[in-house]
Amino acid sequence: MIFETIRSFLAEQLGCDEKRITAETVILQDLEAEASDLADLMLMLEQEYGIEWTDDDLSELETVGQVTAFVESQI
Repeated sequence: MIFETIRSFLAEQLGCDEKRITAETVILQDLEAEASDLADLMLMLEQEYGIEWTDDDLSELETVGQVTAFVESQI
């Protein structure tokens, strides 16, 4: 469920095919996202799941799978 939410948001935000996004996808590199895109994703996830991020958390999360696991650990 969380993975699908993240994948759907990224696909819509970045204008790419959802099938291109897997747990191993590196958000900034593979999807050519910018830091502002990642910030938008984090804001959406904060609102959707009621979680909070720190700059340290954000710097450690590179892949869609890592973001998914972090969200799952916070709810």
